[in-house]
Amino acid sequence: MEVPNQVLNSTPLVSVLVTTFRHAGYIEQCLNGILEQQVDFAFELLVGEDESTDGTREVCQRIAAAHPDRVRLFLRSRKDVIKIFGKPTGRANFMHLMRSARGKYVALCEGDDHWIDPKKLQRQVEAMEADPSAAGCYTNAYNETHGERVEFLVPGVNAPKGQVLEERAFLYGLAIPTCTFLFRREWSMEFRHVILPFATGDTPLFTLLLGRGHFIFQPEFTGVRVVHPGGIYSMQGAAHHLQVQLVNIHEQDKLSAFRHHDVIQQRKQNALAKAWREAMAKENWELGAVAWKYLVKDRSILGWSLSQTVLAGFRVIFPKSYDRLLQVGRRLRGKGPRHSV
Repeated sequence: MEVPNQVLNSTPLVSVLVTTFRHAGYIEQCLNGILEQQVDFAFELLVGEDESTDGTREVCQRIAAAHPDRVRLFLRSRKDVIKIFGKPTGRANFMHLMRSARGKYVALCEGDDHWIDPKKLQRQVEAMEADPSAAGCYTNAYNETHGERVEFLVPGVNAPKGQVLEERAFLYGLAIPTCTFLFRREWSMEFRHVILPFATGDTPLFTLLLGRGHFIFQPEFTGVRVVHPGGIYSMQGAAHHLQVQLVNIHEQDKLSAFRHHDVIQQRKQNALAKAWREAMAKENWELGAVAWKYLVKDRSILGWSLSQTVLAGFRVIFPKSYDRLLQVGRRLRGKGPRHSV
């Protein structure tokens, strides 16, 4: 349900989409950072509130009432929530906002993130207007945990080498801070069809758009991604993150018409090898079990023999039995070195 207001009387150049659920401690800062943008064009702010019970909805209603010429508030119901791997997500909320956007460009910022640069939108729109072959534009950002900030994009790690991001580099594993992203709405019309098999919403959007044009990268820090216990994705745990990553990698390969299959395969192998090492080091058997289900199909990733593969599966699926078996083995052969996978 959209709350009536005056925004529809104007034609915006940019639509800013904010999905929010249980963000009472963050949503006002998020919305104010958007409303304080210094631009020479009209923009609309679409807020999808997913029926929070912590006061988030009331904050959204207050701010929408104070800015009827720019804020469109959509009051959502938990009955419409879409679950991924059994966990609730903001996908239905996000897809509804995408359908409701009217601007030539769309910018994203989730309700627990915020913008810190009042010139963000102006610079991005100017860059896009000057480059009609660009599908989107993003900037650097900070990750903030307990008030401490670190760079989201680090040169030589997950940031592009220059000011242009092409499809292959993204598929190789470079990151994009979603809270800084702006793109051409017209080029994203197929989004509602391609999102369905993906585990997240931003990955199919980036992949779809990069199949049509490059992204402009601006190195300025314009946004903050807040990592907190209530985050829908960030605090779900390593096993969930691996599941999401592997599903997305598979679907990206298909959506990009297998143009960069070699890169996709390398990412998959790297992700599995890293997850397995982490599972063994931290004795995270849930993570190990998820990784093993994929590793058993390609033993060459870790160079396992068939017997090693079976032993690895036994270890992560039945860890207590595995430890008891090792204890029995040590007693039978004396205090020899512990065998591990």
